[in-house]
Amino acid sequence: MSHWCRVEGLLVEPMGHLWAAFSPATGETVLLNDESASILEVLEEKGVADTAEISASLVVDSGLDVDALAAIVESAWPRLAEAGLVREQPIRHAIA
Repeated sequence: MSHWCRVEGLLVEPMGHLWAAFSPATGETVLLNDESASILEVLEEKGVADTAEISASLVVDSGLDVDALAAIVESAWPRLAEAGLVREQPIRHAIA
């Protein structure tokens, strides 16, 4: 399972019913829906997270079940990565 983190220096601001996100990685601003902005908010708090962790964090506020949220979160990763808002974070496992 992939783990993700926000791009350093990312700015996200509300704009009416959408969200504007500026990526220093691309130098561009994109508009986001509430779901994508929520994913970025959770990543800001956690630092690094996977789909399951994000979904579990959003389940209380969304009113959706965790499986429905996981599908939404999983489908958002490619767009968020392409926009330069998140990057895949390799997880290093300790050798015992």
